[in-house]
Amino acid sequence: MRHVRALLLGLSLLALVVSCAGYIFLSELRATPATSGTPVEFVVAPGETANDIATRLGEAGLIRQPALFRALVRWRGLDQQIQAGRYVLSPAMTMSEILIVLQSGRVVNDIQITIPEGLRLEEIASIIAAAGLVSESEFLAVARDGDRFRADYFLLNSLPAGATLEGYLFPDTYRFAPSADAETIVRKLLDRFVEQYSTIERSVRVPGVTVHQIVTMASIIQREAALLSEMPQISAVFWNRLKPQYAPTFGGGLLGADATVQYAIGYDATEGTWWKRNLTVTDLAIQSPYNTRITPGLPPGPIAAPGLAALTAAAQPDETSPYLFFVASCERDGSHKFATTIEEFRVYEAEWLACQQNRP
Repeated sequence: MRHVRALLLGLSLLALVVSCAGYIFLSELRATPATSGTPVEFVVAPGETANDIATRLGEAGLIRQPALFRALVRWRGLDQQIQAGRYVLSPAMTMSEILIVLQSGRVVNDIQITIPEGLRLEEIASIIAAAGLVSESEFLAVARDGDRFRADYFLLNSLPAGATLEGYLFPDTYRFAPSADAETIVRKLLDRFVEQYSTIERSVRVPGVTVHQIVTMASIIQREAALLSEMPQISAVFWNRLKPQYAPTFGGGLLGADATVQYAIGYDATEGTWWKRNLTVTDLAIQSPYNTRITPGLPPGPIAAPGLAALTAAAQPDETSPYLFFVASCERDGSHKFATTIEEFRVYEAEWLACQQNRP
């Protein structure tokens, strides 16, 4: 009789243990690592095993018990049902919810953005925010911290301390996961800049210049030139103006680029643009190291994001060009007329003014 009671007691204890284990198991299945949290991009590679996926889910903070996740997958016979792809998961999801998503094959669609040449950081930030990636303030907080990236990008060696990444975020078409953060976006644009600049870095024809000076000049060329074919000539004009022999003509090396004045002014609420078109005499005299009408030499840094054509023109100006001036032509194709003397320039300028007055 004692043996029967012992057996019954043992069975009761076993049932209790199983019941407790089942309760714990179900509790863990319903538990989440957090009650809320930032969505996380999670990529399942083709052929990846459930064991590997469980381990990485744990490392990403998406599940609390990788071993339990593995057991759940085996118990439900889902080893071959997890689909390769890119997903957005949350620490607030249960294991069962995560497993359902990973079986769905609902791969996250990338967000595509196009950044045109010649935009300043604030305009790039606006495009990124409008696409639904990160806010303008989040992007600018990272993009204005050039020191943060200096150690990882050798082309930033000549970037002044405390400078932003203005001019270094390459204009192009990009695709980002919806979960991409500001640093991921900035690094991708920087990587593209490095890739493109590497195509010209061994063929720079301007003696003694740094990468920062090339990018700065390229940004001015990008804003001043409408035609790609004219960029090498416009580059030559600006580099010529910085030569010592022309210092008396240009007030000791003034570039005189209106685009730098526009950058110094910043956003103009009246015109609703970062690039004010109708510059006044007061505008041209604005006190700023970026105003190259009153401050000799190159400005402290780029004023916009140059494309490859502008970077190439800055690095390889037309070495045969004697020009020191250029002015818009009467044609409506964005072309310019180039001059070697101030007298010739004034003739072309008068022609342009006459064209403007005669246009309907």
